[in-house]
Amino acid sequence: MSQYAFFLKKKIIARNTRILFDKNSKNVHNGFELTNVFNIEYKISYFNTILFSLFRILQIKKYKYISRPIIFMLNTIGISLVEENYNYNFNIDFLKPSNKKIKFYYGGWHSEKYFISIKKEILKEFIFNIKNENPYFNSFQKKILELNSVSIHVRKGDYLEGVNSSTFGSVCTKEYFLKAIGKINSLVSNPYFFVFTNDQKWVLENIANNNLIRNNLIIVNINSGVNSWKDMYLISKCKHHINSNSTFSWWGSWLNSFKDKIIITPKYFINNNLFEDIYPETWIKISDY
Repeated sequence: MSQYAFFLKKKIIARNTRILFDKNSKNVHNGFELTNVFNIEYKISYFNTILFSLFRILQIKKYKYISRPIIFMLNTIGISLVEENYNYNFNIDFLKPSNKKIKFYYGGWHSEKYFISIKKEILKEFIFNIKNENPYFNSFQKKILELNSVSIHVRKGDYLEGVNSSTFGSVCTKEYFLKAIGKINSLVSNPYFFVFTNDQKWVLENIANNNLIRNNLIIVNINSGVNSWKDMYLISKCKHHINSNSTFSWWGSWLNSFKDKIIITPKYFINNNLFEDIYPETWIKISDY
């Protein structure tokens, strides 16, 4: 979603901007979900296929004695790769026109500074494809809209495995969530917490039995697999938010239209790495936990 929002901004700057996506990739979560979630179509064309092949060549890191001359030649004729900073910090140079050259912009583009100026246009694009939902879904939505609802997004599961554990796993601890809940209790009258998680067991053992919750907690456990995105929709309907270091809850919170929303995030997004621009300035960052 961040990449698509960045694309929309770039397209205003240069009308011939295209978005490229490898539908055959097995490393992109559930694939190109914007069609199912927002009815945003990705058009496959021969030209896009050629462009994507050039992009792949520019990405080659191995066998430099072969790839380097090819990449040099492409650069010489005005075809180049622009990679985002590792820390996701905003760089205004990335919004400059390409001056009739072909530039591939590769990154997450998770800072709202890249696209906040076109927020109205983005909100028109990101309208959830919600219709004819089952009674359980409608019941959760009704409670969220009626109560002083606070979403809590707890992402464990894949964050506790392999490289994800060393990169993301130690940011949102039990202490973070309890401190965030305490902060909400001090700012919101009679909050009711709705937990969205891929690790219900962890929530029951570490959060649900805490006095800070005051028995006002519901675990939303109706959306999974291809329907997981519907959790983001329900998050966006909550009045306030406690986020994990995840773009899933980031976007659920960002799409919330409630005027006086309070959004709490961890100070870090990646373990022990402070990224200044990944969270909007108005969001409350929890540290020292």
